[in-house]
Amino acid sequence: MSAARRTSLILLVILSTAMLACAAGCSPKGPLYVDTGASYTMDSVDEILRGADAGAYATEPTADATGLRHEALVALRKRGENAAAAADLITRTFPADTRSVPVYVERASVDGKRVLVVVEATGPKGGSLDAKRMWVFDDQGNVIFASTGK
Repeated sequence: MSAARRTSLILLVILSTAMLACAAGCSPKGPLYVDTGASYTMDSVDEILRGADAGAYATEPTADATGLRHEALVALRKRGENAAAAADLITRTFPADTRSVPVYVERASVDGKRVLVVVEATGPKGGSLDAKRMWVFDDQGNVIFASTGK
């Protein structure tokens, strides 16, 4: 193999590694935000809870939830006007010291009503954020559905 070819291959490997590192480290932080106009029924909306991934927080102590929650909401606000409005609704609805961190936020409709679906990593006082709970809010922050799970 020629020196020029070897140098080209080394540069390709370095560039590929840098791109992969950026893809992993440069991905948006905070909860996954979805706004695709999805429509659910009261019977089907619970599927969101089962599908949401809260594993990134499973080993985090609930004592750290306030700071992690703040970081998640700040990141959500950076995703555009609709995501910022969702973060504002979450902030108005829950006290700042809630033992949970939003991991999934979706603008959708349930039985024809416009809603905000929020799945959070949560856990007991003194425990870890290893459980999930889901809230479905109307635009005023009224809870129209809630569910929990692992």
